[in-house]
Amino acid sequence: MSRLHVNHLKAKLTELYSDKIDIADARSDEEKENFFLTRAYAAYTLQILAQLDALSASSAIVDGFDDNGIDAIYFDKRNKELWLVQSKWIKNGGGEPDTGETSRFKNGVADLIDLKFDRFNAKVQAKETEVIEALEDPLVKIKIVLTYTGQDTFSEHNRRIIDDLLAELNDPSELAIFNRFSLKQAHKSLVGILDGQPIKADLALSNWGKVEEPYSAIYGTINGNDLAQLWSENRGRLFSDNIRDFIGFSEVNEDIRETALREPENFYFYNNGITALCQTLSKKPVGGGDRAVGIFVAEDLKIVNGAQTVGSIGNAYEINPDQISKLNVFIKIISLENCPADFGLNVTKKTNTQNRIDKKDFVSLDPEQDRLKTELALDGIIYHLKRSDGAIKQDETNCYVEEVITALACSKADINLAVQAKREVGKLWEDISKQPYTDIINSTVNATQSWRAVRIMREVTNNLKLKEQASSGRVKSCYIHSNRFVLNIIFSKIGQQVLLDPNFDFNNYFTTTLPSIIDQVSEQTKDKMEELFPNSLVHQVFRNFTKCRQLKAQLN
Repeated sequence: MSRLHVNHLKAKLTELYSDKIDIADARSDEEKENFFLTRAYAAYTLQILAQLDALSASSAIVDGFDDNGIDAIYFDKRNKELWLVQSKWIKNGGGEPDTGETSRFKNGVADLIDLKFDRFNAKVQAKETEVIEALEDPLVKIKIVLTYTGQDTFSEHNRRIIDDLLAELNDPSELAIFNRFSLKQAHKSLVGILDGQPIKADLALSNWGKVEEPYSAIYGTINGNDLAQLWSENRGRLFSDNIRDFIGFSEVNEDIRETALREPENFYFYNNGITALCQTLSKKPVGGGDRAVGIFVAEDLKIVNGAQTVGSIGNAYEINPDQISKLNVFIKIISLENCPADFGLNVTKKTNTQNRIDKKDFVSLDPEQDRLKTELALDGIIYHLKRSDGAIKQDETNCYVEEVITALACSKADINLAVQAKREVGKLWEDISKQPYTDIINSTVNATQSWRAVRIMREVTNNLKLKEQASSGRVKSCYIHSNRFVLNIIFSKIGQQVLLDPNFDFNNYFTTTLPSIIDQVSEQTKDKMEELFPNSLVHQVFRNFTKCRQLKAQLN
C-alpha cells in the first residue's frame, strides 16, 4: 500500500505545484522528476503544517546544490515561527532518511542560526534578511521539520542526532520544536485538507450534559490527546469560522502550553474552554444514557472560540504526549440543524468579544509606575503604560513601559536580569508584587534615571545595528544577540552618576564619550565570546545565565 500512497501523493503534488517549482538546475529527466517531487513535497509539508497557500509554500523552497541540508525556509511573522524543512522523496514509500542526511540537516540548521550564509547556496542567501528578522524576535520559535515519504518510524541513530541538535538549540530555554512528517501523515492530509471537505469527527466527552431548547447542544470535557489529534489532522480548517486562527507563540499561548505541560491536572480550572459549531450532532449508542462517557458524531465541525487553546495543546502534545493525556478541557458543541440562518455567526461574534488581559496590563496598576509617568510628564516625556495609549513613537518625547523596565533591568549589577530581558523579557513584569520586578521598579527609581537609561539603550541598539549591517556570520550574529549583555556591561562601566546625578552634563557625555564606550564594549564582547565559546551557537550564548556570567567576569 505504501507505493500506492506515494502515487496518490505524487498526483496531488503535480496538481498543486507543476507550474510553481523551479527545477532549472536539473540535468536529466530523472533529475527533473526527483528535484520536482522533493521540492514539491517540502512545499506541501509547509502548506499543511504552517497553513500556507501553494504559492507561498513554493516560494520557501531553497533546495539545490550547497543547500547544506535545508530544503525550505519560511518565516511566519504573524505566528512568530521560523520553519526549516528537509525533504526526502522515497519512491517505494519505505524506510526513512539515512543518518548522513539527518546529520547534514542538523549541521545546516546550526550554521543557519549562526548566520554562516557563506556555507549556503544563493537561494538560502536570499533568505538572509528573513532569517535575521526571525532570530532577532525574542518570541520566535524554530520549527524543524524532517519530511519524507517513508514509514512512520524513526531510528535511534536519527533520533540521537535530532536530540543533540535540540539540546544545543534549547539551552537554556526552549527555542526549537522538531516535527516528522511521514508518508502516513501526508497521505492522511490528502483526504479533505486541501479540497475543503467538511470535518466529521467522533468526539468522546466525559461527564456530558445536553441542552435541547431552544436549540440543541451538548457539553462536557474532552481529553487533551483527543484535541491534539483533532488539531494534527485538521489544523487551520478547524477554525475557518473563527475570528482568529491559531496565532502561534504569543505570551498567552505560551502560558496555555506551559500549563498543559506542567499542570495538566489543573488545566480544566484555569482555561475558559472551547465552543464549537456543527451542522448535525448525534450520539452513538456506546454507553447508553450513562453521562460518564458519550461518543458524539459532529458533522461539519468548526471551533469558533478556543483556537488558541486547541493550537497550544496541539503544540504541547508534540513535546510531551504523556502530559497532555492527563488534561481535560471543557467543550460546548452547538448543533445548527434547527437554528436561524445567522445564529452561528452570532455565536462566533458573542463568544469572541471578551477582552484579553495581558500580564503587562497589570504594570499600570503599580503606583510607582504612575509616579514615574507624572515625573516624566513634567520633563516633557510621554510615558505609555497602557495598550490603549495607541501607536507609540520612539522619539525624544515618547517612551513606553517595556523600554523603561528593560533598560533599568540591564542597568542593574546582576547580569541575570539582562539575560532574562534577552531570553524572555515578559518574566521581568510577570508579577509586579515580587522580584525581579520589584528589584527594577521601586520607590528609589526616578524619571531622570529612567529616561537616561532608555536613551542609552536606544543608542546601543542603533550602534549595534550599524555594526550588524556591515558584518556577516558569527560576528553579525554576535552584534544581533549581544545587545542586552553589552548594555549591562556599558552600565557597569559608566557608573551610576551618569544615570542619577541631575547636575551631570548627560547630553554632552551622550554625544562625546558614550559612542566610544559602546564601540569598545561591543568589540571586547565579540572577541571574548569567540574565545570562550567558539563551538556554541551565538544565538544561545546570550540567553544562557552561566555563560553570560563567565563572559562578564572576563570583561570586568
